[in-house]
Amino acid sequence: MIREEKKSDNKKILLLEENVLGPGRYARPSFRLREGLKPNIKYSKVYFKGNKIIGSIRYFNCRINNQNGLMLGPLIVDQSFKGNGIGRELMNQSMSSINSNSINFIILIGELNYYGQFNFEVNTNIYFAINVRQEKILFKKLLDKSNTFSGKIELY
Repeated sequence: MIREEKKSDNKKILLLEENVLGPGRYARPSFRLREGLKPNIKYSKVYFKGNKIIGSIRYFNCRINNQNGLMLGPLIVDQSFKGNGIGRELMNQSMSSINSNSINFIILIGELNYYGQFNFEVNTNIYFAINVRQEKILFKKLLDKSNTFSGKIELY
């Protein structure tokens, strides 16, 4: 079962992150960028089996110039449930709930060979305040406006 994240889920999600990603997660650029920020729980989702959270997808508010967006991450699934499509379900349900009238794009740091199936692309015109390999910065425009996105990505 998938539902919106609640504030009371935070400890369980952090424990799942620790179990899935380990202590090295704090060295990753995506974690350093989100440090000290609260997720946008309106769009963040959890996947429950019984009373246990076995998957989570989080979004954080960001912008490029005057365009509002969301940074996706982390997308995590309990190792014992990997390969069952839970990550794909979390991606699809969470993205379908995003209001493209107020959110113009989604960005993440990840692998194109996985996130390409959700129409993410590399955008070499955008960058973070810290060094992130360009081919890892994946971008999905939510509206078909002629907006071009370039510049620094700011999380808040």
